[in-house]
Order: sequence, then C-alpha cells, then structure tokens
Amino acid sequence: MELKNLILGFDFGENYSQLCCYDRNAKDAVSLPEKAGTDTLLIPTRLSRALDHEEWHAGSSAEKFAQDQNGILLDRVYEICIGSHSCTIESKEYTPGELLCIYLGEVLKSVGIDHPELQIAGIMITTRRLTRPFVENVRYAYNLLGISRGRAYLQEYDESFYYHTLYQKPELWSRKVALFTFEGDEVTFSSLSISRKTKPATVTVKRGARAHLGTKPMDRDRDFGHLVSEVTGTEIYSSAYLVGEGFDQSWAGNTLRLLAKHQRHIFGGNNLFAKGACFGAKEKVEERMLKGYLFLGNDLVRYNIGMEMIISGSPAYYPLIVAGVNWYEAEKECELILDETDELVFVVSSMEEGKRNRYTMKLSGLPKRPRKTTRIHLKLEYDSPVTCQITAEDLGFGEMFPATHKVWHETMGEA
Repeated sequence: MELKNLILGFDFGENYSQLCCYDRNAKDAVSLPEKAGTDTLLIPTRLSRALDHEEWHAGSSAEKFAQDQNGILLDRVYEICIGSHSCTIESKEYTPGELLCIYLGEVLKSVGIDHPELQIAGIMITTRRLTRPFVENVRYAYNLLGISRGRAYLQEYDESFYYHTLYQKPELWSRKVALFTFEGDEVTFSSLSISRKTKPATVTVKRGARAHLGTKPMDRDRDFGHLVSEVTGTEIYSSAYLVGEGFDQSWAGNTLRLLAKHQRHIFGGNNLFAKGACFGAKEKVEERMLKGYLFLGNDLVRYNIGMEMIISGSPAYYPLIVAGVNWYEAEKECELILDETDELVFVVSSMEEGKRNRYTMKLSGLPKRPRKTTRIHLKLEYDSPVTCQITAEDLGFGEMFPATHKVWHETMGEA
C-alpha cells in the first residue's frame, strides 16, 4: 500500500457509521465493507473492551466479543463522543476523544489500515451536527492517531450533501437538488440550490419540512407523497436523493412516480454523507475541482473581527477572524501591548453588508502600570456560527511588572 495515499470519508452516526475511500481509477468514492470479504457497509457505532486489559473491538465485532468473551459492551459511543463527559470502565477513565480514537482506529484496522499516520493522505469525519465539544474530541482523536491537522477534517451533513452533489455529473445539479432523509417513521426534506449571479457561484442547502409516516405500506406512500407535493410544488428539480434506513422502494411506488415527473433523476442509498465526506477530503488535500463555487453553509462565520492598533509605528487594522470559514475553524491567538487603556475594542463587519460596528470588552481590575507595560494574551474561538468566545489574560511585562494571570472572558454574539 502506497504511503499517505488514502483519502477517506467517515460518516459518524448515532447507531451506525460508514467508511468510504476514494478510488482513483473509478474517480469515485467507494463504500468499504465492515470486514473484507463481506458486503456489510453499516458499522454499528459500538465498542467493547476485554475484562482486565486493553483489548478493544468495534462495530459488529463489539457485540460478538461482548457475548462470546464476556467483554464490556459500550453502546453509547456516539452519545459519549459528541459530549464532554468522560466514561469510566473498570475504574479507568476514558475521555470522549480517547474513545473516538479507539473506535475510529478499530474501524480502520478492520479494513486493513493499521498505520493511519502513514497511510492516510486525507480524512473527513461527517455527522449530523457539530458542537464545540465534538470538534475538540475529533481533533484529539486525530492527534492520537497521528493524523496531522492539514490532513484531518470534519463537517456537517449539509456540507457533505454539497460535496456529494457537485462531484456528480453537472446535469444532475443544473437545477435544484432534493434530499429526503428517512429515520424510522420520520422523513426530512432539504434542498440544494446554486446562484450563478456571482463569482464564485454560491451554493446553499436549506432544511425544509418534515413528515411522520404511517406504519402500513400504503400509509407510508401516501404520507411521503403529501410531503413531496408540498415541498416541490412548481419548483424544478434536476434530481432527488432518498437516504436512510426508513426508506424502502417497495412501499413508495406512487411517490416515486410523482418524484420522477419532469425527467427528474431519482437515487436511493445510505452512503451519500460518507461519500460526500470523502469528496470533501479530496477537495481539500488534492485538486480543487470546485474552486468556482462557494458553499454558504449554516456553519459559516459571516463576520470579520479585527482590531485597530499601532503596528511598526503606524495605525493599522489587524484581522483576527476572517469571515467565510466554518465556525470550528475560526480561531485566533495573539499577544498585544496596551497603551493607557483597560479596554479591548474589536471592529466587527458583516461579509455581506460590510458595515462596521465596535465591540468593547472591559478588563476590570487590570493593574495600573506605566504606558506600554501591560502585555495581554488574547484568544478568540467560536462555539457556534454566531457566538465567539473571547478570553484575555494579563501577562504583565517582565520582572518589573509581573503577570497576575488574571483572566477575563466574554461571549460576543452576532453583530
């Protein structure tokens, strides 16, 4: 196996996960079975550990090992990994990041990837919704696996839908694209649209209506058909994707015929998000096929944040956060020297409107010192697309003005 040549997409789901690998010959993302020689693509999001020692099993093997070898079964892997609370197994504490590393590592081993730090050129984890704890857990897991930041990524399902769509033939996304996601007796609708009025063209995914499906096949077809009629209306769609375990074409005959009107292309399956994650990883670590498009996702930071300061003796604007990146990638740390002030003033501007506002953070209790003898460590970090956490720490100024290490913290909301 060629070193650092694999590009992977990993759909981390609540009950089941999936792994895809980019096939350079086929120029497509291919789903990998849980074990070589089988056709099982869905990997249970479960772990088990041996009693008294560190032997782990993931997926279907976790359940079998727990039954056959009296192992300890952990079936809340997703719930633990998206949170911030550790898990204790036989008096040993495991952080969510450690458990995620173990789960991902075991899944990779099962498909022959024993040295991810050497074999993986790029990997993207995708999941339904990103939170700050989960972002930190994923990065910690990547670090433990030896996969550097420049090769390791994560994104929400909406962005995976975007990458999956635009990596298909252009005729499949010349107009709007519909996505119906089935979970049990619920179906949720999303639509992807492209505006070519700007350069680059902008792509948006809007989450729409949802519907409850009856239990009988005829009722499910009827309820799904009502949703399709409601959300598509007179809009023109090039294609529609139907994903999730709750869908079966055997009961959806009438609705599928309705969907197929106007020569729409209809696709079913369960690997759309994993494939989209794989295409996203390829886009970031190799060729930029989509450089003419900008995805305006729900995770995008839409405000620039900076400060006006003196740099090399001249007034200047110093950018801290640049709009247009996902909130979990928007972070900045720096040091600055205050000059006769106990305030930090941030300049905040919208990427759409350009209007500038000022946000002032008071450093109450900052020691009184002569001019330019107070050094501040500043950290900005988002925990959602619209909330930025600001932390400032007093570092003093050498031995004459020792640091108090007093810390100030504020949450700056949407401007």
